[in-house]
Amino acid sequence: MSPPPASPTRLSQSFHQPSIASPTSPSLITTTTTTTTTTTAGPTAFLPGGAAAAAAALKRSAAKLKPWLPVKKFIFKYSPGEYQAAFWSFVQAEHPDTTVLRFLRARKWNVEKAMEMLILALEWRITMEVDQVVQEGEDVLETLYPGFLDQLKNGKVIFRGHDRQGRPLCLLNPSLHHQHAQSQQAVQKFSIYVIETARMMLEPPVETISAIFDMSSFSMSNMDWPTTKFFIHAAEACYPELLGVCVVHKAPWIFGALWKAISPMLDPVIRAKIKFTNNRKELEEFVAPDQLMKNKAYDGDDDTPYQYIDPQPDENRAIAEDSEAKQRALARRKEMELTFERLTEIWQGQKHLSSSAAVIQERHEVGLKLAEVWWAAEPYMRARTVYHRIGAIRSPGQHQQQPPQQQQQQQQQQ
Repeated sequence: MSPPPASPTRLSQSFHQPSIASPTSPSLITTTTTTTTTTTAGPTAFLPGGAAAAAAALKRSAAKLKPWLPVKKFIFKYSPGEYQAAFWSFVQAEHPDTTVLRFLRARKWNVEKAMEMLILALEWRITMEVDQVVQEGEDVLETLYPGFLDQLKNGKVIFRGHDRQGRPLCLLNPSLHHQHAQSQQAVQKFSIYVIETARMMLEPPVETISAIFDMSSFSMSNMDWPTTKFFIHAAEACYPELLGVCVVHKAPWIFGALWKAISPMLDPVIRAKIKFTNNRKELEEFVAPDQLMKNKAYDGDDDTPYQYIDPQPDENRAIAEDSEAKQRALARRKEMELTFERLTEIWQGQKHLSSSAAVIQERHEVGLKLAEVWWAAEPYMRARTVYHRIGAIRSPGQHQQQPPQQQQQQQQQQ
């Protein structure tokens, strides 16, 4: 059934969208997975917040999607609802188009390959239980995956400062990693935690981060091939176009042999973003001295050492409680998601550009508004991290990092 030619509701009005299905006739919605088929009949016009429109859109999309994918090698593992939930969880505070564009750019604008890449990334998120990692607190993750917390406390991965392009800096010290100090699962969950935290550091128009590997004390005892392969796959296939530049600083001669083995594993686009530096002058091409820590490797001007701040009592109470404020925030976000889907359906169904202008504009406005409502709902969906506690992660316009000195002063005052 084609979307009706009705004008969508403006932002200043209610976000409740009319159903695509006729209010007088029941709709039959069929959801197909790889193992079972469930058929539900009912008057979808009475589903709240545009859910009927979303359900009808999913039904139509399922038929349209199959021709785009290699039938012989691609099997849908989850239900349409699970893919939908995984997609919106992935979007976070980004404009949805920005998220999709990451996959299109990664596949050089080949729509078929980008579609497959996106679906595989959503399946990876479901399989790896990414939502669990971001919803459980650091102390709970330590209970589930012993060794998780030690990786935060030892400072082998730190977010601090920005590069010369205004991108958040991720500082990694592989010499503090030892493969058998924790389980492989704990390392994988920690890696997901790091990448998801990095995404929360972004503030438009910045869409990428910078990473600096301090290799000055690296030795073969720190090499971990399973983790290296996992991280490469996650960065390339599941979080495309998140890396702006990766600086490998003061790599020892032994790393040359490792690089010969690692570099063929990398996508050429990723490989081109990796730069090698050996001294402060070369490093300063990417990062100003006041953004670098004052240590043996970086020789920067920031003399505040890294210190892990323990979780506060009941800091994640908002997630567990079923408060009225929580219900409002989550309902608002869901309604905005469905509104965006509805506007996309209407835009897709229009044949003439002249008739699409208003829809395109409103859809863009809703996409921008999604970030605001996501941040309003964020305390009810995601556990606090150490970067929440030091003030490095805050809502738009406020979550730029403070100087580390101010961060520690605030913690001492508390």
